[in-house]
Amino acid sequence: MSPLRRQLQSFLHVEPVRPAIGAGLRAALAVGVPMAVAATLHLPAATWVGLAGLFVTLVDRGGPYRDRALAMGAMTLLGAGVGLVSAAHPPAWAAVALTLGWVTACGFARSYGDTPGFLGVVLANYSVVSLSLPAHDFADALARSGLFLVGGVWAMLLALLLWPLRPYRPARLSIARCYDVLAERADEVGRWPLEGPAASAFTVPAVPWEPRIRQALETASSVLAATRRSRVGESGRGEHLLVLREGADALVPLLVALTETLEMAPREPRYLALRAEVQRSLAELAADLRRIALALEKGEDVHARRACGPERVLHALEMLDAEARLPEPARAAWAHAHALLGRLREFTQALLDVAARLEHGKPVPEALPLGPRAEAAPAPSLLEPLRDNLNPGSVIFRHALRLGVSAALATALVRGLGLDHGYWVIITVIIVLQPYSGLTLQRSLQRVAGTLLGAAVAAGLVALVRDPVVILVAIMVLFAVAMSVQPLSLPAFQVLLTPAIVLLSELQSGDWDLAGVRIVNTLLGGALALVCSRLLWPSPEHLRFPEQVATALRADGDYLRQVAAARSDAEPAVREARRRMGLALLSAEASFQRVLSEWKGPAQQLEPVMALLTYARRLTSAVTALSTGGRGPGAPDLEPMARYTAAVLDEVASAVEQRRAPAPLPPDSPPLEGDALSRTQGERLVRQLSVLHHAAERLPPLLLT
Repeated sequence: MSPLRRQLQSFLHVEPVRPAIGAGLRAALAVGVPMAVAATLHLPAATWVGLAGLFVTLVDRGGPYRDRALAMGAMTLLGAGVGLVSAAHPPAWAAVALTLGWVTACGFARSYGDTPGFLGVVLANYSVVSLSLPAHDFADALARSGLFLVGGVWAMLLALLLWPLRPYRPARLSIARCYDVLAERADEVGRWPLEGPAASAFTVPAVPWEPRIRQALETASSVLAATRRSRVGESGRGEHLLVLREGADALVPLLVALTETLEMAPREPRYLALRAEVQRSLAELAADLRRIALALEKGEDVHARRACGPERVLHALEMLDAEARLPEPARAAWAHAHALLGRLREFTQALLDVAARLEHGKPVPEALPLGPRAEAAPAPSLLEPLRDNLNPGSVIFRHALRLGVSAALATALVRGLGLDHGYWVIITVIIVLQPYSGLTLQRSLQRVAGTLLGAAVAAGLVALVRDPVVILVAIMVLFAVAMSVQPLSLPAFQVLLTPAIVLLSELQSGDWDLAGVRIVNTLLGGALALVCSRLLWPSPEHLRFPEQVATALRADGDYLRQVAAARSDAEPAVREARRRMGLALLSAEASFQRVLSEWKGPAQQLEPVMALLTYARRLTSAVTALSTGGRGPGAPDLEPMARYTAAVLDEVASAVEQRRAPAPLPPDSPPLEGDALSRTQGERLVRQLSVLHHAAERLPPLLLT
């Protein structure tokens, strides 16, 4: 695929999520009400209240109420403080130095996550506006800060108080998402063909649901932890939600193992009735998982119901075995599938009981079949993320420095050329620059295209009507729609936000020809951002990708070692190793997506990279299947297999890091002793390892140099 076509697809891509209608209405009221009051009372300075409402609304990224309140409150207080800077009328060199220091500091806010990082971007932009539109004197600056406080508080009232306040609502929705993903996977496996080749034989051998469930589980954990921290001493509803989140995590390895087992199980016509019963059981499982999700989302009353799927599977297996003695590998595979379905039903029934108690406040049952709960990780200290990124090797460190220097250069250019509304140049630089060069190009093209389209919309509106009342209504509508579609499409958000901001500026200044000025300044800012991303500490993703892959491969090996040493797949050490492995694979796959955005070579050369990532994940699934087989007396000794696999993975990881071909595979892998199922699982794991090793041998040289 050509880079231009890839960028066009990115611009037109729409995420499969719901529009944020509530956020859109809040944005319209946060900006429109202060503007209407200012117009009615003929108070031009009061438009700063609307600007504050816009900025504070933008940093409301959803999630727990506590986190939202902190982000919006920080923007309100810091924005009011930045407004005082407008009292200064620094010379050009001082403005450049001030921009360098402040924007660099704002760039470091990304150390604390996406929301603080976005807050830093918004604060940097507001500081640029304050310096470019200085107050007449200190009293004027003080009034501007006061108006910003009023606008910020107004936006917070709309977002946190006037809308229904349900403290656990974000946590409930995030946990419900976990059960939705599990139900989708159960349905997907349940629709596999009843006979013929396995599903993975004629589809891309990837497991796209596993990254989604890991991301959903991590999001649910962070949202629930933040919610419970804000309600010290509360243990009722939060305890139910914690059990439901842990329960979703406990279901994941069972569903992975069932998928692997069904892929290994024979598919001849005589097994058709047996497989049909398995699929009926999966349909029952999916229905129960969705009932749990509905209980979380809508508070619907649920109760456990009798699910007979596993019994039907066992009956079909016994009938088939009685008719003609089944080969031991086939019987072992189908018996294991029955056992996994039984455990899935047992877990799901217990979780349905917990979900039923959620609304009525009944205590969580003492005995749950989910295994020991994972201990909550201690919260990091406030300075720890900053210390971790205060080194030249950090992506965030280089990005913050590049952002500050680029903004300072843009300020010098604007001051030197005396550009009209030159702060749009600086704002474009700050918004376009991303930590990764491929994303910078993508964001630059999106912003330029969005500005061109949005400015054309603004110019058309101004040409048709200049009535301030109509313009104000148009601004409110544009803000509402822009914020509503932001989760669906960032380019669409940009297209709709641009005319709203242009009209807001025109309404405030009385200059009805600003659309063309914004286009020129945006083009200049986008070009400057691209130049700076190439010249100032560039961060091409292909230089980081090998390290990300190596980390994921070593995490795979560590996961197998933990499985081999444990007595149960529910042990905390195994669950934590599985979590670390999932996160490492997520990071590697995210890095590969960034490689795609900047890749200039033929697309065919990336096939070994995709195979490497795919089989790293499939190897993980094979390990998970081994972990669910039971580690009691008579279980196979996994230690030799774990040592062999971990050694190969470590060699492949070192080879990828050192930009060389891995050493050949050892001639013989250790056999996995045990029953027929264990031997088959071991052979499957070795095959996945062999394909992964072969993919590492074929990695493209351009990616490793």
